[in-house]
Amino acid sequence: MRALTVVVLCVWSLSVAAAENGHGGHGDSAPGGSASAAPVWTDLPLIEMAPGRDRAAATFRLRNLSVDTVKAYAPGDRAPLPEGLRFKTDRLEWDITAQDGRFTLQSSGVGNYHWLQARQESTDGVTVASTAHFFSNPGPAPTDLLDRPKSELEIVPAPLPREHNQYRENQKRFFMLRFQGKPLAGTTLRFVSDAGTRASFVSDAAGRVLVNFPADVKPAEGQGGHGQPAANRFVLAVEHEAQGRHYLTAFNYRYGANAYARRSLLWGGGFLALGGLLGLPLIMRRKEPTHA
Repeated sequence: MRALTVVVLCVWSLSVAAAENGHGGHGDSAPGGSASAAPVWTDLPLIEMAPGRDRAAATFRLRNLSVDTVKAYAPGDRAPLPEGLRFKTDRLEWDITAQDGRFTLQSSGVGNYHWLQARQESTDGVTVASTAHFFSNPGPAPTDLLDRPKSELEIVPAPLPREHNQYRENQKRFFMLRFQGKPLAGTTLRFVSDAGTRASFVSDAAGRVLVNFPADVKPAEGQGGHGQPAANRFVLAVEHEAQGRHYLTAFNYRYGANAYARRSLLWGGGFLALGGLLGLPLIMRRKEPTHA
C-alpha cells in the first residue's frame, strides 16, 4: 500500500508540473518579439525583431521591402491615466535610420506599446509594413497611439493585447481597416502564419474585421523563448486602389499557444490517472481468493 501511495503522488506531481510548464512565464520581452533569426516565410513586407533586447531598446530587421528610415510612434498624452498620474513622453514620433535592413528602437522615455512603420513609395503606389513593440517599463495605454492616423491605408488592432499577453490560438480578435482615416468596408484582409495557415476575412460596414486565430501552434517547435509559451508569427495584409495608385499595408505580430486550455487537459489527465490508481486496491481486493 505504501508503494501505491508513492506512485499516486508521483503521477500527481508530474501532472501539476506539466500544467505549470505549459502555462509558461512572462519575462521582460515583448509579446511580438523573436528569440532568434528565422527564414523568410512570406513575401509580404515585415518588421521582425532580431535577437537581443532589453527594457529600453530592441533591434528589428526589415523583410521584403527596402527603406532608409522607419517611423516610430510613442503612446501620446491623450491616453487615459489615473488621476494625478502622468508620464513624460520625450517625443510622439520620430525617424530611425535603417542600415542593411536593420534598426534599433529606443524607448521614448515611457513604456507600454510603441508602433513601428516602414513605408516604401513609388509612382505606382505605397507599400507599408507595421508592427508594435511592448516596453515593460510603465507608460500610458496605447489608445491614443492607435487612434492617430499614420498612413493612407491602415490595419489597426482593436485593441492590442494587454500587458505581458499576446494573441492566442482559438481566439477571435478585432482589427480595423482605415483608408485616409475613414473605415474601409467590404475589404478583404489576408492572414498568413509561419505555420503555413492561410485565411481571408472581410470587413463589415464599420471597417471592422474579426480574425480567428487558428489552433496550429506546436509547443515543441514554437519560438516563445524567455519562459513564454510557444508562438507563431503572423502577418495581416490589405490592398486598396485609389486615384490610380495601389496601396498595400501589412501588420505582423505573434499569436501563442492556448496555454490555459492545454493546462486544463493536463489537469484532467492527472485526475483521471489519480482516480484509476486510487481504485486499483478495490479491484485487486475483489480478485483475491476467498478462504473457507
